[in-house]
Amino acid sequence: MLSTTISNNIFSYLADIGVECVFLVPGGGNMFLIDAVGAEPRIKFIATHHEQSAVIAAEYYSRKTGKLGVALVTTGPGSTNAVTGIAGAWFDSVPVLVLAGQVKVADYNVEGRLRQRGPQEIDLVSMVKKITKMAKTCFCVEEVQNDLDTAIKLAQSGRCGPVVLEIPLDVQSTVFDWHNLKISDNQKIANSSEDVADMEAIESECLWFSNVLKEAERPLIIVGSGVKTSKQNEVLKQLISLKRIPVSLTWPTTDFLSFDNALNAGRFGIVAKRHANFIIQKSDVILVLGSRLDNIQTAFNLDVFGKNAQVIIVDVDLAELEKMPDRFHKIQADLRDFIPLLASVMSKDKVPKSRESWLKEIANLRDRFESETFKSSSQERGRISIYDFVNILSDSFSGGEIVVTGSSGLAIEVFYTHFRNREGQWIGLTTGLGAMGYGLPALLGVAAATNKKVYLFESDGSLMMNLQELQSLKTLNVPVTIFLQNNDGYASIRATQENYFEGRFVGTGPTSKLEIPSIKKVALGFGFEYMAITNLKDIKNNISKALKANGLLICEVFLKRDEKLMPKCSVIRTSDNQLLSAPLEDMSPLLELDDIKGIMGGKVDKMSLRIRAKDN
Repeated sequence: MLSTTISNNIFSYLADIGVECVFLVPGGGNMFLIDAVGAEPRIKFIATHHEQSAVIAAEYYSRKTGKLGVALVTTGPGSTNAVTGIAGAWFDSVPVLVLAGQVKVADYNVEGRLRQRGPQEIDLVSMVKKITKMAKTCFCVEEVQNDLDTAIKLAQSGRCGPVVLEIPLDVQSTVFDWHNLKISDNQKIANSSEDVADMEAIESECLWFSNVLKEAERPLIIVGSGVKTSKQNEVLKQLISLKRIPVSLTWPTTDFLSFDNALNAGRFGIVAKRHANFIIQKSDVILVLGSRLDNIQTAFNLDVFGKNAQVIIVDVDLAELEKMPDRFHKIQADLRDFIPLLASVMSKDKVPKSRESWLKEIANLRDRFESETFKSSSQERGRISIYDFVNILSDSFSGGEIVVTGSSGLAIEVFYTHFRNREGQWIGLTTGLGAMGYGLPALLGVAAATNKKVYLFESDGSLMMNLQELQSLKTLNVPVTIFLQNNDGYASIRATQENYFEGRFVGTGPTSKLEIPSIKKVALGFGFEYMAITNLKDIKNNISKALKANGLLICEVFLKRDEKLMPKCSVIRTSDNQLLSAPLEDMSPLLELDDIKGIMGGKVDKMSLRIRAKDN
């Protein structure tokens, strides 16, 4: 019988706490860990073809299951390849454990005076300290269990995030039974920026907000991704349904309510439906839950976000609260505590009559702008407008589907602006890093987490960044349909080059030395079925066929190459080369000022006047 090594202990421990899947790339620097995960019967492993993909897949596995995601990589290039995935999980607050191999302790460049001492040695810990909740090289065999326990608790507590443990080869291979070790209980688990108020203080804040809400005529709750990661979706849904409180959503919380729910005030931001931004700016009380209100959400002007509202923001991270304007009421609390307490405090509150009047006003704004259509700015004939495709795709789904998307690019931005999600759909997106190449490994992670079919909405340029993971999906062999948006490369960057650099295109499409191979040949080469949608003729039937496909399918959609993103809070370039950001409520194509006055109660932002001036 083989002796139990530290590596065996690690994966036995992970299985004990509920880990069921590990994404990995084997190498010489993690060979004992690789052997151990293969020997643990309670854990399945999925081999990817790049370490970046392993970490991204682990991130999305965590997003879908609510469990800890685990990736296993080797040292040297295996570790550096993992950094993008670690950064993505950090910005989006997803709990991921990355186990990395490392050279033997005796070969480690401890003092750092040498560039490299051991084979393929690199100091991953120093590289990722600022984008992890914990990063440590486990030199001491007796401390590995404590390090692992602490790392896992950190990853899943407070504001969640990735943790990294490097395990040197000789530590991996040490025969050691840690079952008799006592795990230290005096280690500080929460980060200093997450030292939240006690329950009594949180309850006091909930009581205060409850009283504020009673006086509000136009209240709104912003549902950020923190609600998802804290697993408070259902509690919050019950609260808003009982108290008839409308909610504004971020892109990561698109699936919180179906698009046709009367309480859904839309997805706000610099790229959004107009009504969503008007509602933000018309509200008189806004409760922000688990959203950091980044520049893309506030149109680069946080100071006038919710300009007519008393804004209350709840976040577990003190640093996020400190960046907010002084006029915001800031509450440092974990949403795992705050939302249930708020629901309890408000359970007996009556719904004021004014609430229905506000909901009717929201419904009128939605009716006016939800169906707003945008004629393609492209003169190109034959190909499909991305706006048409997203609208028809929205209607083709019936509800309950699992949908993963890429993270950036024009097609993705149009999707999150115009897609009309249905009841019961789960939609996965990474936003903070916005890296191309997320789609395929994200699809792999979600497909590994469910027994249902999964759909991917991805763009051709992004697909190329991790094309090799088509083989990982083929090996996993679960039904997936990939709607691949072909706009000949990088459409959003082409638009930037056209708008700001007089059409000097560099590396954004076939005419500027960026070419995409035949997707049909790629699909068939990886063992996928293939179909193409090239025009609007019979498009509904073709989408229906793609949705009903039972195997592995790539459905390539040929889009117009030069469409513009609409509606959008534009940045105006003045005659003296200043860049002016339009107000959140004033989106391009610009409305008449009288329209804005009518909606905003006669008020117009000074910047709206300036961006319309001929000389700016």
